[in-house]
Amino acid sequence: MKKIIILFLSLCSLYTMAQEKYEAFQYDDKFGVVEIKTLNEFIEPTYSSRNFYFDPITLLNGLEYTFIDRNTGKEESYTTTEEELRFNGNYYMHFYKEGKSIFIPRDTKNKITFNKEYREAIGNGSDLIVKYDGLYEVYVQPNFKTPKVKDIKAKKVYKDFVFRKRTQKEEYLTIFYGNDAIYVYDRNFKLLKEYPSDTEYESRMFEVISGEFTKMENKDLSNYAVAPSYFTESFKDGYTTFTSDEFKKPFQIKGKYRNHIIYGKTDWIIITNRETDKKYSFRIDFEKKRFLLPKKYQEILELKFVE
Repeated sequence: MKKIIILFLSLCSLYTMAQEKYEAFQYDDKFGVVEIKTLNEFIEPTYSSRNFYFDPITLLNGLEYTFIDRNTGKEESYTTTEEELRFNGNYYMHFYKEGKSIFIPRDTKNKITFNKEYREAIGNGSDLIVKYDGLYEVYVQPNFKTPKVKDIKAKKVYKDFVFRKRTQKEEYLTIFYGNDAIYVYDRNFKLLKEYPSDTEYESRMFEVISGEFTKMENKDLSNYAVAPSYFTESFKDGYTTFTSDEFKKPFQIKGKYRNHIIYGKTDWIIITNRETDKKYSFRIDFEKKRFLLPKKYQEILELKFVE
């Protein structure tokens, strides 16, 4: 069964690669884009980093994210707020562009756009909490056009299961606090209680509402996992040889290198020169024995498959 699953994933990877025209690469610490068919450089390596989460090629310079379509090469740029959140049944990153807040999911389709720049965004299950000019607004799925609740004056938000004494049950609540009052909302954003208090401390906030609500102790769900290894390496006669644990096809590069992995991507490798500390990364087509790295850089690095 394990071999069948690996074969299926490998075939899916090959099919996907066949449909794509462009791929990212890293050379001398910088990222660019290569044309897969010709191995010509499409975008020179001038970007400082890359985000592997999104489906399009995603290259970064500072806070600017540039999405590059893998088939057309079309570019779109946004400024990140560095906020990652889950709502509307999906994971999003929060960006700014032309005075608007834009929430972009992994496939970069079905973006959610607002006509102002929110300074804080919080995913709350299926719903979205945002802050503008010191006031919170709440958008409830599926309506992200009109807020269900707005103008909540607060500095902080607490959201989790809380024990409610009246019902003797754990209930999921959203609590706004830190200004003139504490506002307690149920899962459907119906206001349950309002308490006069300007505390900004969570512990004090729970003291104020303790007559009706009690904080639940979170269980320790920590889990430790050993990082996987996708390649083995060896050094001989001035060359480092890497062998894929899955594909069993070795390749070599001149110099001393160590490798790092991209979790879940067995056809990608990141290597660091042990002497210069420069990083290089690229995707590998093991079936056709090709490196998705511009030819000129392959020649400089003396990168090739070996028998």
